[in-house]
Amino acid sequence: MKLRVSAVQCRVGGRDAFESAERLISSLDSDIYLLPEYFSYPVGDRSLETSEKTLKWLQSVSKEFDSIVAGNVIRKDGDHYYNTLYAFMGGEKMFSQDKIHPTRSEREIGIRCGKSLSVFEVKKVRISALICADILYPELCRIAGLKEADIVLNPVVSFRKSELPGEDRRYCLYFTRAFDNSCAIVKAGGFGFTFLGDECVGRSLIATPSEILARCGGEEQEELVSAEIDIQMIRKYREVNYSLKDRNIQALKELLDGGIEC
Repeated sequence: MKLRVSAVQCRVGGRDAFESAERLISSLDSDIYLLPEYFSYPVGDRSLETSEKTLKWLQSVSKEFDSIVAGNVIRKDGDHYYNTLYAFMGGEKMFSQDKIHPTRSEREIGIRCGKSLSVFEVKKVRISALICADILYPELCRIAGLKEADIVLNPVVSFRKSELPGEDRRYCLYFTRAFDNSCAIVKAGGFGFTFLGDECVGRSLIATPSEILARCGGEEQEELVSAEIDIQMIRKYREVNYSLKDRNIQALKELLDGGIEC
């Protein structure tokens, strides 16, 4: 079984985000299209009206192209707000996943933490979502592996300027996560500005346990980063990846110490 997956590296932070994204989606048939985190919110706008507009757009595009189309919105649940990835297929909602680790700036504007990581079966493929900074937590990625996710969706905001080291080698993290947890990872970033006004660049890629299958040709250009994922090869590797099963859980209890209040 093989699936064509695509990271939609579109313009973000402006009124033309939808046009940029749809232009790329229409350029190549894929089974899954992943949009960048917060792709549809102009600078200064984090309104629920934009969330509703984005959901309608995702639904419409998934129906038009008869594919899975996934993107993030801010949603309200009672008195709380969450950063949530929604996936539609053929105009129907397939699943949603809250961000588990909202950043400090997100928490300062009221975004709450998601409670658990889920895996969803769509087209006989097991799909999970690690939203932006969630990918930085190896223990959360391991949960996706333990739940036998075949494909992990990772919509991101990649800041142009970062205090983190290894700028030219950060893509290696994605191969490591895919290798350790026996899954393919689709990372979709956009270029422009976040709704908080921070400048961001693309850095989209697709990783598997064997290699980085595809990377963007440039950080500031419209590009559909696409590759074919061999699901059977992913599952074959999972069978021989003994680290998913032979874990000394007594020695891992320290992972539960500390953490954030959310």
